[in-house]
Amino acid sequence: MGVDPCETPEIIQVAEGFYVRQAIDNTAWIDIGGGAVVVDALEQPDLEGEVLGAIADTLGDTPVRHVLNTHTHYDHTALNPAFERRGATIVNARTTEIPPEGLWLEGPRRRVQMLPMPGCHTREDCVVWVPEDRALFAGDIFGWGLIPLMTQLDAETAQHLLDTYARLIAFDAATVIPGHGPLCTTVELRRWVTYFGWLRDQVSQAIAAGKDDSQIAAAIAPPEDMRGWWRFLQWKHEDSLTKMVTAVRRGDV
Repeated sequence: MGVDPCETPEIIQVAEGFYVRQAIDNTAWIDIGGGAVVVDALEQPDLEGEVLGAIADTLGDTPVRHVLNTHTHYDHTALNPAFERRGATIVNARTTEIPPEGLWLEGPRRRVQMLPMPGCHTREDCVVWVPEDRALFAGDIFGWGLIPLMTQLDAETAQHLLDTYARLIAFDAATVIPGHGPLCTTVELRRWVTYFGWLRDQVSQAIAAGKDDSQIAAAIAPPEDMRGWWRFLQWKHEDSLTKMVTAVRRGDV
């Protein structure tokens, strides 16, 4: 991508009454009938007026009843207080006990399911599924080529990532909304899984051949079909490669 598509925020209509403010940090609002659900609440409190204005422009006087945070990092929660002051209930893994089978919010227009999928990025990871529109909020589990772990990559966490991605792919979402960056589809989720396996194989072979880290970095170039992924060439491939090299050298994956 020559021009970063997320430097300038864009309001994208996923379906009637369902909008995403696509930017570096994403937020969305969904009219379920009788009220709206917001998913993720950005990083900058000073965006309150802009976001509330966009919701009013698209949903009219529909009140926001719930705000769902896919996790509680600061870049997903800054506007929580603004919505809470207006009567919304904040729902995340810290405020609410979310059962393994998920928490449903239902209205006459559509349903929204919040499902815990912890351990890929944080211990609080949740995804949000909107079945009527086949839309999936993946939070920071999908990061346009990143290995999302904030903990150590090893055999156990690698398998957990792959198992979680299998669950995400099984939704067969037509629209995937990451926590950051452009919207995508299940195609990109599948491609990340193959990229992860390819990266592990390439790094293992390079280390077995006696290459040092600089030689490995030079030899394992970003796959051609992923070079247009958001910020992949800037730093995401390099970050994932570094994590994989460290794990393979430890004998952990």
